[in-house]
Amino acid sequence: MRFSLTACAALIFPALAPAADTVDYRKDIRPLLQERCYSCHGALAQKAKLRVDTGAAMVKGGAVVPGKPGASELLLRVESTDDATRMPPEGHPLKPEQVAKVRLWIEQGARVPADDAPEPDPRDHWAFRPVARPPLPDSGAAHPIDAFVAAKWREKGLKPVAPADKRVLLRRVYVDLIGLPPTAEQIDAFVNDPAPDAYEKVVDRLLASPQYGERWGRHFLDIWRYSDWWGLGAELRNSQRHIWHWRDWTVESFNADLSYAEMIRQMLAADELHPTDPQKLRATGYLARSYFLFNRTTWLDEVIEHSGKGFLGLTLNCAKCHDHKYDPVKQTDYYAFRAIFEPYQVRTDQIPGELDVTKNGIPRAFDGNLDVSTPFHIRGDERTPDKDKVVTPGVPKFLAPGGLKVQAVTLPVAAHKPHEPLAEAHARTLLEKANRQKLALADLTADLTTGKKAHAPWVAIAARIGSDAARAEYVAFEKIKNDPGKLPPHLRGYVKAPESNAETAESKARPLPATSTGRRTALANWIADPKNPLTARVAVNHVWLRHFGQPLAPQVFEFGRKGGPPTHPELLDWLASEFTARNWSFKHLHKLIVTSDVYRLSSSSSGAGEAVKLDPENRYLWRMNPVRMDANAVRDSLLHLAGALDLTRGGPPVPAAQQEGSARRSLYFFHSHNEHNKLLDIFDNANVLDCYRRTESIVPQQALALWNSKLAQVSAAKINDQLHSKLAGADDAAFVTRAFESVLGTVPTKDELATCLEALAELRGTLKDVKEPERGKRARLQLVQALLNHNDFVTVR
Repeated sequence: MRFSLTACAALIFPALAPAADTVDYRKDIRPLLQERCYSCHGALAQKAKLRVDTGAAMVKGGAVVPGKPGASELLLRVESTDDATRMPPEGHPLKPEQVAKVRLWIEQGARVPADDAPEPDPRDHWAFRPVARPPLPDSGAAHPIDAFVAAKWREKGLKPVAPADKRVLLRRVYVDLIGLPPTAEQIDAFVNDPAPDAYEKVVDRLLASPQYGERWGRHFLDIWRYSDWWGLGAELRNSQRHIWHWRDWTVESFNADLSYAEMIRQMLAADELHPTDPQKLRATGYLARSYFLFNRTTWLDEVIEHSGKGFLGLTLNCAKCHDHKYDPVKQTDYYAFRAIFEPYQVRTDQIPGELDVTKNGIPRAFDGNLDVSTPFHIRGDERTPDKDKVVTPGVPKFLAPGGLKVQAVTLPVAAHKPHEPLAEAHARTLLEKANRQKLALADLTADLTTGKKAHAPWVAIAARIGSDAARAEYVAFEKIKNDPGKLPPHLRGYVKAPESNAETAESKARPLPATSTGRRTALANWIADPKNPLTARVAVNHVWLRHFGQPLAPQVFEFGRKGGPPTHPELLDWLASEFTARNWSFKHLHKLIVTSDVYRLSSSSSGAGEAVKLDPENRYLWRMNPVRMDANAVRDSLLHLAGALDLTRGGPPVPAAQQEGSARRSLYFFHSHNEHNKLLDIFDNANVLDCYRRTESIVPQQALALWNSKLAQVSAAKINDQLHSKLAGADDAAFVTRAFESVLGTVPTKDELATCLEALAELRGTLKDVKEPERGKRARLQLVQALLNHNDFVTVR
């Protein structure tokens, strides 16, 4: 075969090959610059007075010379192998193919589209603007939520599906609000109630139920990373013993409809705001949860990250090593935020009737080191602190230009000297003991010396051992009763958690400060201020996610510029405004959502027409989203439908070894990074390290658990027994219908009924050696087990 000269040249000299395709600025160059360069040379910052967020700015600043890659500083810097001059200075260098694209783009004239514009000012990002209550759209809908959603339907050319069946709706709202499905009798009552406000009455009853607080407390405990203590063996390294007091405070707060703003204030600063109220001090378990024995920086890093994500939807953690790449959060802001928490430590307060805090006590926060300074870690490395930089407490300046208003708090004596009443009571006990023995010895002396002088030596010995010894014990205690460092632990009123694994004896014995810095109070007030643009939006978004299966803003913990815009920004703002205007009431928010027409739509796409093509992901809510039950609801529902669920509330967690035999709600199981409940884990239980949104998986183990686990089998048998006790003599058709209502909350279709009847006949055939009525009951048990394995049992339609 002969090769042409041109072909050979192209093989030997690639430069002579045909010209490469034109580089697309929007596709190939701008995204690269945005990812790696904008944080230092864009709207956030203009280091060396250079911006690279427009072609014109790059040319004006000399970074790019069109057609001359060798004279373009941008290319020279990204090609450099010298760490002192390479750009970007942090992270990995650009990939060779990325550098080649930049070079080719410059060679081709550095062309940009005519509408090339600089990136918007990050401070004008939708989530950073003040929350303003938008007017309701003129969409014809009476309900505010429906008005906003209908406006989007009209804009996108969408039509909603029909409302959900009453049975489906009832099951949906039951599981949503209390985490338990309705019983067949509750379904009957609702279906047969003709009153126009029948549904609203159900909603009010569910919101007033104690199980509401357990359901929604668990949701927010996910966000707040609730965890019982864990470590290596019996060594407590993370969280705190008895952290369940905070869990109970959370449940009670939701049931009492405590203002979310007040929840925030108590969790962050109840020790400063309510220093002698043990019921409210439980809330600071939020801070006790983040305890870590071995590294203070790791401990505070978690506090900063998850306080930012959980309350504000801000990834403050991204600014630990350098300025935030997307949001106007400086590295100095990160350490200023850390300084708010720098003084705080954790202790466990004794409770009446139990002086041994290993058995019970309230874990709580307090400011233990008032004068400790916050280090500024160069590039986030705690091994290289900047010794010349002074860090003062604060929050990101773009959100609070005036800074925090911090005022030190003078604590009442009972808060910083909890040992005094205990020590005084103990001293009185010793004195009374000495006096009692003195009187007793006087009586003994009289008895022994009445005509019996031979016993006088015994009297002297008894007096020395009794009265003198007891009084000496009293005198010795009087000398130390005001020194908590010398008191035995059970008389100090509290036990401080070790500040580190190498804490000195002197540090352990330090008295509690009589004042607190007030920094966390200032932070809590700022976060809970209705003027804060983030707090209400973030909370509303979390609630919406758990009602609709998808949030309004796509990233529930990332409201910054990397998180993506909400599908319904005006609706989000209206709800946030309504939330704060109604005293941050969760119950008001829930009722508003679940009484909307959009919440009551069917989840089926049958008959939806063009909507399926126009919006296949249902981003604009033309139907309801079917949602998988979370692990807690799956397990609790099995027990509830079997009539076996123990509704006792609160108290110490059920240990792992006792959980299989326990009928308590899953909320009350001991739950830590080390100890897991296998059944709950199969259904994607909460991750104690990070759970802003539970994962949803569909794996074979779930079906195996719903068929073979002891809980599923025992529950199926109890449900079957209940059905038989109520349907004595009923035929299979009646049994199947009631079984569907009891387990799935609906009635079978014609085809489902026929299939079930055929299956029951076959099952009876396999049990021909068993006599009736036992044969029929066993066959029907198989049907009940099959319904527990039905997709609609673990799905909220």
